[in-house]
Amino acid sequence: MTRVPPLLAVDIAAVGAAVALALIGVIAAGVVLSYFSGVAPVVERHTGRPWKRSAVITRPLLQWERVNLYLALEALRTAVPPGHPVIGMGYWNELTPALAANASRHAPVEYGVRPVSLTASTKVVVSGLYLLAPPGLAPFAAMLSRTSLDVLAPTADDAQKALDAILSEARERNVFRGQVLMVEQAGPAGADGEPDFQIRFHDLPAVSRDQIVLPDDVLKVVERNVVGLLAHADTLRRAGRGTRHGVLFHGPPGVGKTLVTKYLARACPQYTVILLTGRQLRLVRESCQLARLLQPALVVIEDVDLIALDRAENPDTTLLHDLMDQMDGLGTKADVIFLLTTNRPRLLERALAARPGRVDQAVYFPLPDRDCRRRLFAHFTHGLDLLAVDVDPLLDRTEGASPAFIEELFRKAALLAAERGEKSDPLKLTTADFENALRELVEFGGALTRNLLGFRDEPDGGTGGMGFGPR
Repeated sequence: MTRVPPLLAVDIAAVGAAVALALIGVIAAGVVLSYFSGVAPVVERHTGRPWKRSAVITRPLLQWERVNLYLALEALRTAVPPGHPVIGMGYWNELTPALAANASRHAPVEYGVRPVSLTASTKVVVSGLYLLAPPGLAPFAAMLSRTSLDVLAPTADDAQKALDAILSEARERNVFRGQVLMVEQAGPAGADGEPDFQIRFHDLPAVSRDQIVLPDDVLKVVERNVVGLLAHADTLRRAGRGTRHGVLFHGPPGVGKTLVTKYLARACPQYTVILLTGRQLRLVRESCQLARLLQPALVVIEDVDLIALDRAENPDTTLLHDLMDQMDGLGTKADVIFLLTTNRPRLLERALAARPGRVDQAVYFPLPDRDCRRRLFAHFTHGLDLLAVDVDPLLDRTEGASPAFIEELFRKAALLAAERGEKSDPLKLTTADFENALRELVEFGGALTRNLLGFRDEPDGGTGGMGFGPR
């Protein structure tokens, strides 16, 4: 048997021990390096307190809030230049488990894109950790994740003050304030049970006052109850008067209710305008919550009869009660004006339409009288030559016609002129063009077209002053 010299055996043992020590050193160095490359020691150095002895407040996040919270965190991050860089948090959605696992602070920062106006957008953090120390607050950490905003600070009081500062900054920088908005369903309820929704910027065409053709006294009442209320809001509040207000526009189809709401939306640039029409009508509660947050606000609900029918005729009163509860819940001190429109006022729930505090002023939009019809003719003449048209008989024969009907009459007459080969600029129309246009609209359109365009039939089944009874 071959024997290992004693000296060589000692050398082998020494080498093995050295290798083992080296491996232990490498492992220990790796553990230390891994620890200090995680978020826990960075957070603890920043706050000056072990994270396990700190306080964390978690606020569930609705997705429409993300852009405003991001802008707020960025403003607080740079309040004391140069500010700590944002730490990417990868797949982590809660701060406490990320600290317990000492998640790596070397993950890339993930960004998404959110609109900030009708034409502009910005990148926003999807999951990132902010180390913040704005003046007047204890140093704290804030994590904006996919589902929540988590705030960690040395004490619970410090954490609450930090959260309040973030939310205050978000309100100050809110990208939705003063815009025209529509609310849409975004998905299932959030972590706190509140349904999530998204906010879409809406392109509302500008309408000037001279485009509105109404009797002067009607337009003055409209302006007093919306524009005037805004102009004198401070005076009313000092006098102890409320500024929450409800106005109902009603009248036949096509008389200008929607046009006036567009004019008022642009005439009140300080107001955030929230539109509810069609599918948005089911989001009454969410829209009113948004109005409360972004006040002063103008909530426009078109065709309110679709959700506010009289309870005796309404098979599902959920949205009706939502609307009434929200109008009541805002209180008299809220800077919110509700602008409701309907073609069918008699079908409305009386507890809504006939109760001050919900609807305070109803305004009837009449069919245009002769003077208004003359103004409408002048308005719709743009681009046309009516020198060969006898206008006065047309004014007589369009008695009972809405502005929408008259507008379509002019368009139809222009089309008939083009069909007969007229190519002049401005386009020259004749009395015959209007005669034929009237005949086509009234005779061939029947009651449906007349109702859609807002033409009032006579009780005897005739067609007003147009001279085209049924054949």
